[in-house]
Amino acid sequence: MERAKLEEFVASAALLAAHLTRQCEESISSQRSTADDLRVRADAIGQRVLDANAELQLQARSAIRDALTEEIPAAVRSLRDTALQLQEMAARLQREQAATSLRMRVLGWKTMLSLALAATVMVGGSAYAAWKNMQRAEQTRVQAEVLDALAQVTITSCDGQPCLKLEDGIPRWSKNDEYVLLQRKAGALVQSSAP
Repeated sequence: MERAKLEEFVASAALLAAHLTRQCEESISSQRSTADDLRVRADAIGQRVLDANAELQLQARSAIRDALTEEIPAAVRSLRDTALQLQEMAARLQREQAATSLRMRVLGWKTMLSLALAATVMVGGSAYAAWKNMQRAEQTRVQAEVLDALAQVTITSCDGQPCLKLEDGIPRWSKNDEYVLLQRKAGALVQSSAP
């Protein structure tokens, strides 16, 4: 029954690890897609800046021909302001892309660390459970041997001393030769030869 629970635990842990791995891979893929999207948008904004700059240059040439001399500085300021705004926007997008990339790397490392920690805990828990089961099996084997030996021995008291009823040929108690006398020395029982 213990083995089935252990196998069920290992199977559940493997499913959890697979699920976490799949989620990490999906998260990394999503973040890569976002980073690619940001890169495409930054390129598009750069192209729009170039297009806008070209368009503004055309408008400026036309305005120079048609406009009065006092309107030229206002048009130049407007062009400069627009270019500065577009440059600021592109710089902000680059900073956001760098921050997203850093967060994606940190999340990836955290995920890998979490998976390694979970695997270590699962392996350690499995090893501990196996070790405990081996100890229990050894205790059960020793207890079975003792019970088997006790089934072949009779323990009683002979004139206030512990004695055992054993096979023929072993020194016996003088009043009843079916029993062997035991003496206690330093916490252990020692067989004594009866007179």
